[in-house]
Formats: sequence, C-alpha cells, structure tokens
Amino acid sequence: MTHFDYLEQYLRTHATYSALTIKAYRSDLRQLKKACVEWSVKSLQTYFNHVIGQYKPATALRRYHALMALGNELVRVKRLKVNPMKQVRPIVHQHVRQRDGYPLLEAIDVIRQIKHPTYRLFFELISQTGLRFMEARLLSIEDIQFTTATLLVRHGKGRRLRTVPLGRHLVTKLRAFIGDRVTGHVFRSVRGKAIHEQGARDALRNQSLARSGHVLRPHDLRVGYATYLYQTAGCKLLEIQRMLGHARSETTEGYILSEETRLRRVVDVLSA
Repeated sequence: MTHFDYLEQYLRTHATYSALTIKAYRSDLRQLKKACVEWSVKSLQTYFNHVIGQYKPATALRRYHALMALGNELVRVKRLKVNPMKQVRPIVHQHVRQRDGYPLLEAIDVIRQIKHPTYRLFFELISQTGLRFMEARLLSIEDIQFTTATLLVRHGKGRRLRTVPLGRHLVTKLRAFIGDRVTGHVFRSVRGKAIHEQGARDALRNQSLARSGHVLRPHDLRVGYATYLYQTAGCKLLEIQRMLGHARSETTEGYILSEETRLRRVVDVLSA
C-alpha cells in the first residue's frame, strides 16, 4: 500500500474531520498524486513553488496545511520517520482581512431566532466558546463541568485537549437542555447519535438568509469569536490561541478581522 492509498483510506474512515474537511483533503491529496509528487522535501518544495505561482493564496495555504496534517499522520503510523512538510518553506500571505460577514453579537441574534431548540443551543455554544463545528458536535455530557462552568474539548485537531470557560447563562441553558441525562452526546438526534451535520448547517444558513440575506456559516462564528475577544474584550493573542486550540499564533492572527469602516476611513483620508 502506497502512502497515497493509506491516506485515502485514513480520510474515508476519519471520525472527527467534518465532511467538508475530508472532501478538501482528499482533493489536495489527488492533486499531489496527479503531479507525481513524492513525500520528500525537494519534491514537495518544487510542488509548492508551482502552487504559489498558479493558485490563489487561500488555496495554496489550505493545501500547505492539509499536507502538513497528512504528513504528520504518516509519521504517527511510522510510514515516515519525519514529516518532510516541516522542512518545506511555509507559505505566508500578509494581508489585512476586512470584515465581510457577521459581527459576533449580530450572529448571536440570528442564532437565537432558530426554531429548532437543539440547533439553536448548538450554535449558541459555538458562538460563545469558539469551538469548531465537529468539536461541538462530538461534545459529551461528561465533558461539561457545571461546578466550574468549563468544558473539556477532547476532539481538537492534532490531539490537543483544551478547557474553555462557559458563561453562566449558557451553563443554565445547557443544564436545562441536558435534563436528567448523565452520558452521551450533548447534542443528539432522535436516535441518540450526534446531530445531523447538514441539518445543523442548513438551519443556520436558512435563518441568516431570512434575517439579512447573507449566509452565516459555522466557521464565521469561530472567526467572529476570535475577532470579538481581540477587538472588543481586549484579550491577548496567546489567550485567544489557547481558547481556539491553535498550534500556532499565526493561525490565530488570521482569524482576527479588521474593522472595514475604520480601514476605509483611513485609506480615504490618505487618497484625498
């Protein structure tokens, strides 16, 4: 079995990646195989030199991080001694990300209009903790500590565990929602399994379109959370990095959006 065959099987059976992440990773893997790239530093560096010259920055960055994660998996199962991606020059896109979505407080207002109680509380939790979609979807009742108003995130990327605080009103809602249950998924379907992924996404999408005509996605809540902590709450970058479960501060920096109106005002003055 080649490295590509192993990784393809690994992605098909992965338990915590979202369907969209798996689709993107499999696409990146196919492009790598199509280009006849080997898992060596020289071959991968040549490949990314081509990617930078041919694709948009967002695509190049996503592909770089995807192959870094897949290389780590090959090391974990001892198919490689070291991950060659760690010696490939990182791709950096220096730009100012302007707000083109929902400010967090507006997003929370949209969420609270969702009629389905499970989906409504599910997205309230994401918007107020910064959890990834799959982290919230796989959250267990045992991972919520009501006495300390915290929750343990077990299904983060890179096997990184983290503990995040919960607001007291959110704790009250979670306690009432869970009721007498003591085990299992916090957010479950009628069959007792984790809630339907596409059903949850559709509930958020439809409510945001009905409210403002703009689509609100789960990842927008995570970005909005990071931006709110930094710009409004005055949290330090390291604090936000730990809350989001990022391995690198550079990743966290990319989540913090700038105020479009403020930037536009500055550049308009300069161009007058």
